[in-house]
Amino acid sequence: MNWEELDPTAYGWKLPEGWRLYAYERGGEPAILVGRFDVGEGCYALVEAHVHAPFNGPTRVTVIAETTEAANQSDGVTVEMMRGVPLGEARRVITEWVHRIRAEVSPEDSPAPLPARVESPRDYAMVAREYVRLMEAGERRPIEVMAQAWGVSRNTASARVRRARNRGLLMQMGSTTGRLSAKLTEAAEELLREDE
Repeated sequence: MNWEELDPTAYGWKLPEGWRLYAYERGGEPAILVGRFDVGEGCYALVEAHVHAPFNGPTRVTVIAETTEAANQSDGVTVEMMRGVPLGEARRVITEWVHRIRAEVSPEDSPAPLPARVESPRDYAMVAREYVRLMEAGERRPIEVMAQAWGVSRNTASARVRRARNRGLLMQMGSTTGRLSAKLTEAAEELLREDE
């Protein structure tokens, strides 16, 4: 691991206790979050997440004995240690901070802002466009990304996407790889062209 540790306060951020921020190289932008969790018997777990990964969860979990003595006494990595890794908590932190970091480091990758109330056909076309863009970028949880970026609940974001689909602005499609994909309809594209 030849990453450069970054000071989150330099960006105005205060990460939760036990979390650190890294760049891939000296002078690089924030790219990796790593959380450290005690799992007992002199061992700890490192939960790693890459900011630009196409999903919002850990990319690696490593359990490490702090000393050779701890490793010898614990009989190596045990099932209890693995169960002691708080993946749910880690996922919550990762989801919040990955979106926050992406929004500041790569604002062009964040969902476009929407009006406070989504009501007009054009508003729903914008919802459809963001959903399609996130799907095409490989985002596995586009609804959650949209909800967090727009400051609404997951249910509200999901309802907006459903309404866009019901209004004929969004087509959900299957794929040969088994993953869903989505496409804007001509009606949505026409509404969005009004911006140009």
